[in-house]
Formats: sequence, structure tokens, C-alpha cells
Amino acid sequence: MAKELVSLEAVVEAIIYTNEKNGFTVCEVETSDASVCAVGYMPYISEGETLRLSGTWGIHPDYGEQFKVEYYEKVEPSDSVSIIRYLSSGIISGVGVVMAQRIVDKFGEDSLRVLRDEPEQLALIKGISPKKAQAINESFVEQSGVQSIVMFLNRFGVTPNFALKVYKQFGSEAVDVIQENPYRLCEDIYGIGFKKADKIGLSLGVLQDDPSRVAAGVRYILQYNSQNGHTYLPREKLVGLVCRLLGVDEDSVQNVIVSMLIDSVLHAEQTPNGEHIYLYEMYQCELRSAQKLMLLSSMEIEEAGALDYAIEKAEESMGITLEQMQHEAVEKAVRSGLMVITGGPGTGKTTIIRTVLSVFERIGLRVALCAPTGRAAKRMTALCGHEAKTIHRMLEMSYGEDRQQQFGKNERNPLDFDAVIVDEVSMVDIVLLDSLLAAMPSTTRLIMVGDADQLPSVGAGNVLSDMIECGCVRTVRLTEIFRQAKESMIVVNAHKIINGVYPISNTGDFFFIHTDGPDQIVPTIVDLCRRRLPETYQVEDLFGIQVISPSKKGVAGIHALNQALQDALNPPQPGRPERASRDFSFRIGDKVMQVRNNYDMPWTMKYSDENGTGVFNGDEGIITNIDPENSCLYVLFDEERIVKYDFLQLDELEPAYAITVHKSQGSEFEIVVMPMYQAPPMLLSRNLFYTAVTRAKRLVVLVGSERIMRTMVDNNRHVQRYSSLDQKLSELNEDG
Repeated sequence: MAKELVSLEAVVEAIIYTNEKNGFTVCEVETSDASVCAVGYMPYISEGETLRLSGTWGIHPDYGEQFKVEYYEKVEPSDSVSIIRYLSSGIISGVGVVMAQRIVDKFGEDSLRVLRDEPEQLALIKGISPKKAQAINESFVEQSGVQSIVMFLNRFGVTPNFALKVYKQFGSEAVDVIQENPYRLCEDIYGIGFKKADKIGLSLGVLQDDPSRVAAGVRYILQYNSQNGHTYLPREKLVGLVCRLLGVDEDSVQNVIVSMLIDSVLHAEQTPNGEHIYLYEMYQCELRSAQKLMLLSSMEIEEAGALDYAIEKAEESMGITLEQMQHEAVEKAVRSGLMVITGGPGTGKTTIIRTVLSVFERIGLRVALCAPTGRAAKRMTALCGHEAKTIHRMLEMSYGEDRQQQFGKNERNPLDFDAVIVDEVSMVDIVLLDSLLAAMPSTTRLIMVGDADQLPSVGAGNVLSDMIECGCVRTVRLTEIFRQAKESMIVVNAHKIINGVYPISNTGDFFFIHTDGPDQIVPTIVDLCRRRLPETYQVEDLFGIQVISPSKKGVAGIHALNQALQDALNPPQPGRPERASRDFSFRIGDKVMQVRNNYDMPWTMKYSDENGTGVFNGDEGIITNIDPENSCLYVLFDEERIVKYDFLQLDELEPAYAITVHKSQGSEFEIVVMPMYQAPPMLLSRNLFYTAVTRAKRLVVLVGSERIMRTMVDNNRHVQRYSSLDQKLSELNEDG
């Protein structure tokens, strides 16, 4: 028989323990009769607050009598003493002990009403400007709103941190928004998935076959698969996946799909291989991209006799002599409206880019260099001696009022360049390609450079491969390894790997360390990173050495590696603050990576007053300070940009002592260390191995099992991507 709930009203005297992740709290509270130990999920409470608690009494074997809280709500204090105590607790931003006393001295027991309803009156108090008065009001109102959404979502297992994100997204209407459409949680809140939103929806009374639920499931399946590279799904496959996800029959799904097609939420394309179902905007991205690529491809440019002279002068200034294939590639690139250049390491892609850039500038063209990631853009800048930007930055990406991504450069406000050169095109997805092409005038040359043998983009589409395979986009494939590159076993072995030949180890700059078992891989890598490699190669252990693993999980996945490397390279120290986030505790001195593009994130330069915005997926930095009092930490990127992260933003950071191969794309590192261990077959593939090896500039060290290495070389399996850019390009080419 369940115990009857008891109600208490008490003031929080002291907070003994709080779990920052889920809000579980142990605190001492004072009732009118006694001091009580209260335990339970009570996020965002502060000392000095008055709470109305509902729960049961119990006896803890070690700590004695406790009040187990099932539900709580905050009670606004009503007398002056309680109000001062509440305001001075630090719960209201900008109000400390002194200011709390001044407010109560001025407004007495009416203070909280003034804070809420007449904040302009606060400006009558010394030390409070109109701007600060408004900020105090916003902080006070937010506390009330946060309380309601935290309590509402707590019963569904949503953590306080996510509840606060929900409040920041939807404001004071958050509860109403969720009750009306719980699926907005997975659509609008980063980190809340469909299954959690669906659980809430069903709990709120949404029927299993409700069309709104089925429609949300269809969108989720298509969006989820777009993150795995697919621009569409075959109709039969889509229906089957939605049925299994939602537990509904095929008719329910088919009927909703028809409705979504009528409403242009989806698009259906009939092909000889069956019906393809797209999210409508994804279909438009592919179609627009194909149309614009064919328009650019049709442009032929005559540069008269100045071209040969410009190439000759470029060679002189760079101190090089182009090989025949390189010379032809440069000439074609300059004369073409659209050109694709592909090749592996050491085949001269960078030389061609530099030469084309020099030629363009000599004939008076305005040229933009860009790449999909910040690291790739930085590398391009260093190699070409010309500023390169991320594609997003070049397109002046920002967020609108609805928090949706938008670009300042578009059809109405195009780029003002005569030519655009894009590097690392294998990483470009169809959505980004569409945005880039939309901003390009039809008279602007486009040169796209990349390695078709590397992993494809994380996002939807198979852009580089589709452009090459369609046969109607002018392409130069570089295959010859140049003499200086042949001196590197990294380059030689990369080409062996992609051609299905086992690499040659333990010579030059390519080594294999065998371990007796998989449990020895992590200790060996830790020893390499902490002692052997820094001592032998005089490199910094944090940024000179990068551990790259095929998988997040497993005996040598990045989760295990990051924990072990952190313990070895940056162990906890007494008195030094830490901050837990997910399954990792961030420490001062930790190497971290930004894992999503955040173009609004402000930064300041370490050694000047310069500031700006934008931190990008793949940016690596080091934590320089953790400030628990102000709920933030600071990261130094590229030894120059300082970025402040609110604790609520820590899901944008991951430890980066070890990273996945996918996260390493577009980057180069002095030394790459890679574990060889049993992982899912799709991750033990030839092109994944090739991609990891080609990230190293100076040294590759493989650790683990030779059998796994051979398995990766032998596995030339490519995961099928449902994309149709190549088909659309071919059809448009045939139509003329």
C-alpha cells in the first residue's frame, strides 16, 4: 500500500549535494517546527528559497530520518526578512546581499511585485540603471517560467538542463506549446530525440495512430536518414521503418504520406527502380543544385593568348614546373565554368589550386577560396597564402528570429567574385551545395577539389562522387604520385590501402605496434601519447598528436580513450574545479572539440581587443578556466580565440584527446595514432582507414591487431547512399 503524501512548507537552509545532470538534491530545510533533511529531484533551488514539499518520511541506514520529496513548488516569500534572504541568495542575476537590502528598504513586502510588474521602479534605487532594472526583471520572470517547465518535464524524465533549453526556446508559453504539439521538442530542441518526444506525446493522450503522430514519425525517419547521408528513401522502405517505429499498420502510414504529398511536405519521384520519397526541401536542394551545376558547366571561357603567359609566370613565381597533366588541369580549370579535380595525397591537388589562383589573379579575376570546415579553411589558407573561409562564413550565415539557419549571400544578394575554389568537396553535403550555388552568379567559375576516395559527407548526399560518376561534369582525376611525395610512406601506404594492398609498416614514417590483446591497446596508446612520442619527436602531446579511432564505443573507442588519456595527461587536482557533462568531467587543461557549427557564438582575441562570432564543427581548443559561480567555462581555440560557454552549452563540446575518423575529416595533424580493434564491420572499411591515414603529416602509428588492419584493407564495402544528384545531372544533360 502506497504511503500517503505529506506536505511541508520550509525554507532551504543549506544545499548539501546537487547532481547537476538530473537535479537530484540533498538539502537541509527549516520548517516552523524543526530542521529537516530533504532528498529528491529539486533542480534550480537556492538557499533562502521557500518551498512547498510533498513526499513521505523515511529512514536512511546511514543518515537517519529524511523527507523524500515527490513534488515541490517554490513559494514566494511574503515578509521582508524572507524576501531579503531570497533575493540575496544569488538566484536573481545582478542582485546580491547589498542590492537585496536596498530593494526591500525601498519597497518592503511589495518588492517581488515590483520586480515582476513594475521593474522600471527599480531604477529609483542607487546602483540600478534602467537597463539593469530590465535585466533583473527578466531574470526574475525566467525563474518562475523555468520552475513550471522543469516540473512539467521532470515527470517525463527530461533533465533540468534540457528543460531550461526548452524554456529558452519557447519562453513562458513552453508548457502550452508542448501540450499542443509535443513533437516540437525533437524538431526544435537540439539533443531531444523523437523517441523522448513521442513518449511525452503518448503520455499526454496522443493516440497511437493519430495522423499528427504518424506525420511526425515520417519526418523523423527521413530526417534521421538524411543525417546518415540519404536524400530520399524508397517508399516501401520508408513505410516499413515508420511502421516499426510507431507500431502502426501500413495503411495508416500510406494515408498520411498521401496527405503530406498533397500538402507539399513530401515529394515523390517515380523511377525505374520504384518510387522515391523526399522531404520536399531536400528534393528541391537536389534539383536546384543539378540545374545550377549544368548551367555553370555549359559556360566556356576564352582567355585569349594571355593564359599560357599567365601560367608560365605563375610557375616562375612559385618556383615550379607543372607536369603535363597538371598543366592541362590548370588550363581546363581556367577555361571552364565548372571543374572537378580529384586525387589522393601527393598527386598535386594543392599545386593546381595555387597555380589556378595565381593565374586568376594575374588575369584580373576576383577569387574566393573556401572549404566546408574551419580547420580545412585554415589549412587551405596556410597552403595557398590566400585567405580561405568556411563556406558558411563566406555565405554570411546567421540565424533568423525563428532560430533557423539563413544566409546573407543568396540569389538576391549574390557573391561578388569571378571564381570560387572549394577544397575538401567530399565533405560538402547537398544542402550546403545548394546554398553555395544559389549565391553564385551564372558567370562565376566554380572549381571543386577533393579526394573521392575519402569518406563522404556526414550530411545528406554524395556530392563529389555523384558529380564524377554522372559523366557530364568536366573532371580531372590525378593519379600520379610526385617524386617528393614518394619519399613518405604515409603517402605510399595511403595509395596501397585504397587500392586494396596491405601497407608496409615499421619503416620511415609509418609504424605498427602489435599488442597481445585488445585490452592492451589503450594502455599502449596512453604511453605513446604521454611519453614515447613527445620524447622521440619533440611534439606537444595535446595538439601535435591526435588519436583517431573508427568508433565511439568499444574497447578502444573514443569514449574509453578519452577517459584514459584525460586521466594520464590531465588528472584531477584538489581544489581545481570540474564540470560534469554527459559521461565526462571537463577540467582546466582539457583538449576539447566543438561538435556543431555555432555562428552566433561570440569570441574575443587573447592578445587584442578584436572580437567576432562563430565557432565551427571540428574546431579544437583547450579549456583555460571553469567558473562554477557564473556557470560557465572558457576555451582557447587556435591559441588566440577565447570563447565563453554557458554550462547549458556543454553539449556542443566533446573531449578531443581522441576523435572519430569522421570528425577528423578536413584536418591534418603532425602525428596520428590509430587503434586496430574489433568494431562494427561498417566501421572497419578501406576508405575509413584511408581517410584516417591521410590525416597525418609526419607520422602514423597503428596499435593493436594486424588482423584488423588487413580486415579494413580487404573491406571495400561502401554503405549505399540514397542520392540522385548524378541521375538528375544526367537527365538534364540529355535534355540539353
